[in-house]
Amino acid sequence: MPSFILTISATFLCLSDIAAEPVRVFLFAGQSNMEGADTNPKLVETFPPFSNALRPLENVRYSYQTGADHKSKGWTDLSVVGNNFGPEITFARAFRQQSKDPLALIKDAWGGTTLVNDWAPDGGNEKSRKLYQRFITQVRDRLADLKKQGLTYKIEALMWHQGENDMFHPTGKQHYEKNLRNLIAKIRKDLSTPELKVFVGEISTKGVWGMDNRANVTLIRNAQMAVVESDPKVFFVPTSHLSFKIGRPVGLHYHFGTLGQLQHGEAYAAAYFGQNRTPTRQRVRMPKAKKIKLFILGGQRNMEGEASWVADIKDTSLTKPQKALYQYNLGKVTTSNDWEHLSPIKHLGNFGPELSFGKKLIPSMEEGEILAIYKFTDSGSQSLDWLPEGSKESYRDRYQDWLTGIKKCRDDLTRQGYQCEIPAIFWHCGENDRALNWMADKYTARFQTFMNATRKDLGLRELNWILTEQPILTSSITGDEKLYDLNSDLEALDARDPNFTFVKTSDLPHNPVLFGSKGIIALGNRMAEAWIKMKLQ
Repeated sequence: MPSFILTISATFLCLSDIAAEPVRVFLFAGQSNMEGADTNPKLVETFPPFSNALRPLENVRYSYQTGADHKSKGWTDLSVVGNNFGPEITFARAFRQQSKDPLALIKDAWGGTTLVNDWAPDGGNEKSRKLYQRFITQVRDRLADLKKQGLTYKIEALMWHQGENDMFHPTGKQHYEKNLRNLIAKIRKDLSTPELKVFVGEISTKGVWGMDNRANVTLIRNAQMAVVESDPKVFFVPTSHLSFKIGRPVGLHYHFGTLGQLQHGEAYAAAYFGQNRTPTRQRVRMPKAKKIKLFILGGQRNMEGEASWVADIKDTSLTKPQKALYQYNLGKVTTSNDWEHLSPIKHLGNFGPELSFGKKLIPSMEEGEILAIYKFTDSGSQSLDWLPEGSKESYRDRYQDWLTGIKKCRDDLTRQGYQCEIPAIFWHCGENDRALNWMADKYTARFQTFMNATRKDLGLRELNWILTEQPILTSSITGDEKLYDLNSDLEALDARDPNFTFVKTSDLPHNPVLFGSKGIIALGNRMAEAWIKMKLQ
């Protein structure tokens, strides 16, 4: 049997082995990102935080229908289905870490389906796949099976991830809010669960549609939020900070992929259990130094450290608390509460260039100086989102939060009696813009607007900016015969702005979009070296 199949003993069906507690039933439904499209079970062990995600779990039942071809025969073991898996895998693992109660998962998902037709409770049009009735029938049948075994149960919640196809449907995108309300009401009625909790997974801005179809994504997301805000039993599950598959032809994709699905399940579990994504870390005893150099690190996927793992770090000095202060805001989801020692955020498992950057800069501090770092990232953003005037999709705007975070750090250090200087801002060039020629040709102008606005609003007209290169995508990745020459634009900006430096990084270890663990450590070193060189000139 393949190693990636989750198996548990069939003895879970024996009454003598079942706990007296009611079986806690969770429903999963939606389209391809609920189904688990483009996942690869063989890759799971390559992501250290999830290396045991496919191991057996005790007292977990699973029933599924995915696509047209995969259907379980009653209750079965929790497993990979058709060489794919969705959020149910890590949701179950996270649930088991919180509770030993018997758990049952019922899933119905089909990629490329719409709420306006395929999931419509009234059956939709003549081409509809009639998924609503299929879903309700499966749930009723499995609950009947539990009753036959003499078991009691409680339907805890519905996890819903869907909407990507409705945004291309002229009626579906305009009436998504109404249709989602109707779906929830009908499920509650048909399952006799008027208080059923529903967790709505955000239609992600991080995929290719979030980059080149911003208006339609916003329509669906706004509809999701309207339902969440008007129903106290409906909850929003952010997903735009999760990893996304690197795709072809544009480098961006429309599926979470393997790593993203592993994170996806944890996101539903965190929402269900009401967990704080940023566990409180111990506040540091503030240093006695008089001066603090506060460096700002900002950007998207690589600055956040999407594919770099603490478990891969060989240099143990990078995993221990360093003599530097650290605060962060990572994608509006993980934020620090106060100053901490610079070190990995353990519950995340990944890291950005800040660790090696800090290690290399600490020895260069003058006597009586301390290094501080504030890191602000949004891995699903584009250059539009950082403009001071904002964009039409205002929920994606980052500039004011960016500026407020920097000012808060500076003001806090000043209030505590330190002479706080911001010597430079380090920015990593836009992964999400570079993948699309028609976005790449506007990147430098937008970045310059963002950079100069930050200087002005911080009152630092000559503030140094160091921008590190996002490795150049090849035409085999983007599908474009002629790629826009973004590097030439940035080199020209370097030539005309004495306080801007463009640093090449294509020689560092990387895959088409992400640097990986070795590459991120090298990126941090390259950033620090650029500052040290600048200071010596």
